[in-house]
Amino acid sequence: MTRRFGAPTPVRAKIDNRVLTPGLTIPELLTALTALAILAAVALPTFDVLARLSLDRSADLAGGHLARARLEALARREKVEVRLSGRGRLLLLDASGSRLSEVDLAGEGLLALDSIRIRPSSIRYNARGQGSPGSVYLYRGRRGVRVVSNFVGRVRRQGFHF
Repeated sequence: MTRRFGAPTPVRAKIDNRVLTPGLTIPELLTALTALAILAAVALPTFDVLARLSLDRSADLAGGHLARARLEALARREKVEVRLSGRGRLLLLDASGSRLSEVDLAGEGLLALDSIRIRPSSIRYNARGQGSPGSVYLYRGRRGVRVVSNFVGRVRRQGFHF
């Protein structure tokens, strides 16, 4: 009996005098694929929920940072400014330009935000806590959240789809 190089070696079994080869049968393969399909059907909606929670977390952080900027302006009795750094971080700066605090909005990995913008380029609060109207826009997939600061300095959120 001649064998080709690399060909699978048949496994001899004593069951019904049949030659068994290693591998999977069609029913075993279909069972495994069915189990994987069920796991994927359960996991994909969970990922969507996690993505939405990631966007909500970033919006809450942005709103909290804007509210903190207003309170810092009142406490210090000087102008305070909120800007976006190039790395997806909101910076809180005092009147001299010194950094008071910083918060990371972008996130990391699979749940990272797609884009972050501030319109206008910075939001300022005066010594009385009044703010220049502005918004922080956060985007992830087809969802977005707009965190708005009005001229009184109050912060609110608006969600949107596009």
